[in-house]
Amino acid sequence: MIRMTILKRALMALFIITSLCIPVAAYSADAIRQYDAGRDSTESELYTEAMAAYNNAIALEPSYFEAWDGLADALNRNGQFNEALAASNRSLGINPGYVQGWINRGQILYNIGYWYEDIAHNTAAADSLYAEQLTSFEKAVALDPGNAEAWFNKGYALAGMKRYDEAIAAFDQVRVIDPSFPNLEKNREIAVLLRNNAGASAVTTGSTIQPTAFTTTVPLPPGQQPAATAPPPSPLNGAAGVIALIGTGVLVLLRR
Repeated sequence: MIRMTILKRALMALFIITSLCIPVAAYSADAIRQYDAGRDSTESELYTEAMAAYNNAIALEPSYFEAWDGLADALNRNGQFNEALAASNRSLGINPGYVQGWINRGQILYNIGYWYEDIAHNTAAADSLYAEQLTSFEKAVALDPGNAEAWFNKGYALAGMKRYDEAIAAFDQVRVIDPSFPNLEKNREIAVLLRNNAGASAVTTGSTIQPTAFTTTVPLPPGQQPAATAPPPSPLNGAAGVIALIGTGVLVLLRR
């Protein structure tokens, strides 16, 4: 009886793992070709073409969670943040164990949060979105503790929330996983500088901000209004990790 119970539990665990990791081979060849075309167009910064290709892949295979995530990526790069978040939620709704999906979702939430902070001047909404951003990166880390990109993004999010000691610890974890990770050392250097400038009294080890629930919309839709000042580039936009002076003369941590 005990052996039968163990066997049943093992089979159930295998079923769960299999259901969360749908193999690409399960998709049709035409859908995969469209997905590859979308990825190539995204790399070439042809976002309209990328979105069309990803939508074609989804039309052929509605459960193609990688294509939904690719669509979210292209929409985010194109500044269509609400649509990007909705596509990201579709991807993670199909496969909540998709690590890259959680990383991309965090990056989308960062861009929306920045809009609320810099354009709408709605600090409460921005803080909530930044906290949800961190939650997304933490989810990615929990799913894949050896993922350097997830740790790097977590470190950036923590630094943005002025949790500098935790940010530095996250960057140190990236060092362990991939010492040559792009812009790692510069971003860690900036986090240390920000911590030292803030003083010990400003360093926190926990956030008082509670993340919002998993949603498909943001508190107030930002639409496609142009930003008064360009936001710090997200990791998807290939920004160099350097110390930069923006309008107020405040040091900011730029992403990968």
